[in-house]
Amino acid sequence: MKTRDRILEASRLLFNEEGEADQSAVDIANVLNISPGNLYYHFKGKDAIIRALYDEFDAEMRIVLAGSRGRIRSIEDNWVYAYILLEETYDFRFFYRNLGPLLDRYPDLAGRFRRLVKDKRAAIRAILTELSATGVIYLEDQLADALTDQLLKTVVFWLSLEQIEESGLPPAHLIHKTVFQMMLLVVPYMGAEGEIVLRRMIKYYERAVH
Repeated sequence: MKTRDRILEASRLLFNEEGEADQSAVDIANVLNISPGNLYYHFKGKDAIIRALYDEFDAEMRIVLAGSRGRIRSIEDNWVYAYILLEETYDFRFFYRNLGPLLDRYPDLAGRFRRLVKDKRAAIRAILTELSATGVIYLEDQLADALTDQLLKTVVFWLSLEQIEESGLPPAHLIHKTVFQMMLLVVPYMGAEGEIVLRRMIKYYERAVH
């Protein structure tokens, strides 16, 4: 792995575990056992690393969002897609756990993050429209907009809540729990099939976290 890539990977892991606010470029250099001068050759300080990591996150998330277009035709598809979305978010969780202060310090990223959230909203709304069109769910436009809002809030703020509550859940358990909560929001709009799907989800969730 090239030094630049090693710096980004080590920084991402460090920020995820310790938070980025209290970390410095020297801390990152120490983790990698390289000199600060070597790090500065590749990145002119921590701010440049933060922006490069956001570039990576944004690019990967847009691939995930593009992957939903016209491909979510069943509850199972939606279920799997929710896992993909949350797992990708968890890989860059430091952005979400300190979201407000971080975006205050990097106003150029704030605009990009707002655009990403807007695109997440559009992707969620499109999935609900697709599921409605195929008869998987039964949802009027007004309710679809409200459900989109609720699902988006979960997608954006689930890690902030986990940090506030200090749940200490293992990553896989936390992701299973959040996907389960997202799917519960959809079940009431599934008609007679909802009860069957709910029981199946409960069994899967119980197996996954025990």
